[in-house]
Amino acid sequence: MNKQEKEKYKKLLIKEKIRILEAIGALQKGSLESSQTGGRSPGVPNHLAELASDNFEKNLDLDLASSEGKLLAKINNALAKLDKNLFGVCEKCHKKIDQKRLRALAYAELCITCQKKKEET
Repeated sequence: MNKQEKEKYKKLLIKEKIRILEAIGALQKGSLESSQTGGRSPGVPNHLAELASDNFEKNLDLDLASSEGKLLAKINNALAKLDKNLFGVCEKCHKKIDQKRLRALAYAELCITCQKKKEET
């Protein structure tokens, strides 16, 4: 991979990293605000349906934050691989990951063949 391609992927990964960090920040802010008000406006009584809805939203936010955190780890891993000249190499079979796959999913850790095998098991 030449220097120009590396820079292109680095910019793409950093852009995605910023997007994820902003999303995590928004989720944390929303969760904090919800915790401070008990998930409701101050002075408004809690009803069972409101509590269930609040709990559902908090759990959804936690799941989303967890998913975003995992994605962030993959992006950081891809950025580290760029620095070590290991970017674009499948972690399982050690073959080059197709450029089309990398353009679609720059933080891909597996080639399409190994990814399919992983999903089948």
